[in-house]
Formats: sequence, C-alpha cells, structure tokens
Amino acid sequence: MYGRSISQLTASLLSFRAFISVGAAAMVLGACNAPLYDPALATRVYPETLLQSEVVQIQAVPKETVLQIINATATDYREIDIWVNRRFMQHVSQLLAGETVELRIDKFRDVWGQCPQPGGFWRTRAPTPLIFVQIQRDETSPLVGLVAVVPEDARY
Repeated sequence: MYGRSISQLTASLLSFRAFISVGAAAMVLGACNAPLYDPALATRVYPETLLQSEVVQIQAVPKETVLQIINATATDYREIDIWVNRRFMQHVSQLLAGETVELRIDKFRDVWGQCPQPGGFWRTRAPTPLIFVQIQRDETSPLVGLVAVVPEDARY
C-alpha cells in the first residue's frame, strides 16, 4: 500500500529493536563501572615520616575485587589502618589472630578520594597491582609490613 511489504516492515522493526537493545546494554555496562574518584571519601595523606619497623606473617592476597588479609600471627590488631601502595587506606576495626578478612578494593581511598582499580569480569581498565601493604596502629608507632602475594601478571 505505501510501497513497503510486511516483510520489509518486520525487518526494519527487528533492526530498530536490535539497535535499541545494543544501546541499552552499553548504558547498563557503563553504569556498572564503579566510580574511582569521590572527594567525599578522601582519606588522609600516607604517613611518610613513620618508618616500617618489621614485616609480620600476615599475608595480603589480592583477588579480583577484594584484598584478602590472612593473619597467621598470634597478635590481635584493633582499630588499624591498612595502607596499600603507600597511597590507599582503609580503616579496619579488628584483625584477630588466625583470622582471615576480605576487604573490598573499591573501599580503599587516597587523599583525593580515588580508589585502586579492582579486577573482575566487568572491569573497564587494567587492575591496580596491590604490591605493598602495611598496617598503621596509631599516629606515632612505626608501620608494620605485610607479606604481599603479588599475582603472576603483576610481576616484572
């Protein structure tokens, strides 16, 4: 009637639906990307003046979206700050002797509110290698180093 057959109209409608579906999927995937920068979540500056006194048998194992901390010592740590790469910090209320905790990587923040890039299937950038991990007990005590397990793909 208007110069187009039913099959041509159906094909046009299916093409339009496919276009809309692809656009919607791209928007959803973009929305899943966690913001890496939020000034409201900024922490304090890394304590450069505090030296590291020792390395203890606590392992820091980066997983895709979490940093697993395995306390293999007989020491309880309470109200501590965990520093990663001398930049990103997260406060932890307790790390008991023999305990394993998993800390979300996107909860570590720096002085500008930026977090390390976590890994995982939906990531859009290369993950930040978490290779230097320390505990800060208070404002004056020396830092305590952890044994960082560096993933194979982050090694030199």
